[in-house]
Amino acid sequence: MHGRGGVQPGSAEWAGVPEAQDAYSERAERRFSTGPMGVRETSGVQVRLGAREQEQEQERERRARRRAGRRSGLVAAGVLVLAGLVTVGLLLTPGSGDDDGGTGAVQAGGEQQPGGDAELPDAGKPITVGTADGSKYQIATVRNGVSDGVAPTSRTTPPSGTSFPYIEYILSNPSGKRVLLDFPGDVFVKRDLVTPDARGRCMPQAGVPEEMCTPPTKSQVVRRLAGGELIAGDGGDKYMPPGSAFLVRATVDVPVDRDLKRSDLGLFVWKQLYMADQLAKQAPFPR
Repeated sequence: MHGRGGVQPGSAEWAGVPEAQDAYSERAERRFSTGPMGVRETSGVQVRLGAREQEQEQERERRARRRAGRRSGLVAAGVLVLAGLVTVGLLLTPGSGDDDGGTGAVQAGGEQQPGGDAELPDAGKPITVGTADGSKYQIATVRNGVSDGVAPTSRTTPPSGTSFPYIEYILSNPSGKRVLLDFPGDVFVKRDLVTPDARGRCMPQAGVPEEMCTPPTKSQVVRRLAGGELIAGDGGDKYMPPGSAFLVRATVDVPVDRDLKRSDLGLFVWKQLYMADQLAKQAPFPR
């Protein structure tokens, strides 16, 4: 191709003819900018695509941040709800407070102090005895007296100048389980105060003063002092609830001199069922 006026590009004349250079430059610009693979067009497309991709990437990042924010909010709300449920559960859980919820306050070893419906009568120092199966009984002597009525079992009238003495005591269940209602305590009296024809029925026991013996006695519950009522069992048995206490009267079943004093009788636990290989133990009167 030749330049304007026949001047060949690159020749000496080319360098001296500005018009020829301008015409050539215009033709070259039109040729490189109009083709389907033109550098400027391609570069322009690349620039426009790069900007669009950058905007799309930024939009994706913004969406991701919004999703992450929503997830964080949900997690935080879930933690607060869970904490609230745990707090409510602790408040409503049985036994989580200070209330023992029973008839007496549980102490070390699973024992309970009787929870009373009324004030307990004055009594001597209590003693605690138990059986091999784990049943426990606590006994505290309250008072003594005499009955002018008939014998508890034979229903006979005592001879003149005699009576049927008795001892009342508190029988309680200090354990955390129910126990069979039983009467561990027996009345002992001085032997020479028993009528001569009944002394053969008054038996001495090891650990009890020699001048004293235990005649047949009849024991019965006078009234409930604390805790729950007696629980009926099979075969007519009754059970003492945990923490319960009852006033029991043990009445001698043979005539004894009516003029006996408190020092002439006493309440002892001596049966091997409760004492195993130990000697008899006395439940003293209150001072």
